Amino acid sequence: MRASLLLIGAASSSTLVACVGAAPEPVGSDPTSSTATAIVVVERTVGPGDAVRGDAVIARFVRVRQGAVDDPALRIAGVAEDIPAPGTCSAPSEGDAVIQGRGVELLDVGQVVLTGEGSKSTVLLPRSMPDPAGVVSGVFYSSRSSDVFAAGSGVSLRSSGGADLLEGFSVSVTAPREVGDVAVASVAGGLDVSWDASDASEHDLVYVDVLSPAPRVVLRCATTDDGHLLVPHGALAGVDEGQLAVHRLHKESFKAKGIEPGEVRFDVAKVVTFRR
Repeated sequence: MRASLLLIGAASSSTLVACVGAAPEPVGSDPTSSTATAIVVVERTVGPGDAVRGDAVIARFVRVRQGAVDDPALRIAGVAEDIPAPGTCSAPSEGDAVIQGRGVELLDVGQVVLTGEGSKSTVLLPRSMPDPAGVVSGVFYSSRSSDVFAAGSGVSLRSSGGADLLEGFSVSVTAPREVGDVAVASVAGGLDVSWDASDASEHDLVYVDVLSPAPRVVLRCATTDDGHLLVPHGALAGVDEGQLAVHRLHKESFKAKGIEPGEVRFDVAKVVTFRR
């Protein structure tokens, strides 16, 4: 199962020309925004069987020159969401993002620490964002650890403040429940997928990834967290066996000085095998 906290960035384009020193802004250009968009993704994945992987946490603090942080900018930063509308299925997009005449900055916000109730603190390490196209610059924060948070409990995220965001911040959010009691049955209409939806939140989304034996995602279906989803046979593209991952996506928004908007995304998942 996989849980997620993210922040923003992504890439593609030609060359990016940066202003140096106190050079004036070109006529008609917009200055760099004074606020950043923050997305923290926390992922936890369990299965198949008793297999447990370490939790992954990624945080990105993003500013865009000339305009707002939009879907192409998020894709450049690596945090775009390729999730279909509830009640539908689609193959994940592999298209490149295009940002014309703009640059994406990933900000240095100092030390970033995630702490869950009854869990040890996890320090997210700054890493340089790889960008062969020269569109995005700066750092993102990431860590992989065991038991970063306890399901259904409070989690705090704090920053000490850094070169690009001088003032630190501290926010509190609540982690979702784990995905439990997942079952898959082959029926006349397709794959009948069920999970425990007791105490489900109306704000959470569940999406199901069908994985080929490779494994790779060949189909993604989304629904509300109501405990049931049918993956139609016609959408399975000849995949007769493999793995199926049921994800619960829980989001909480936050604001802090210099950050608007901010979002913590928890993505917890349970992986099972299937055969048609």
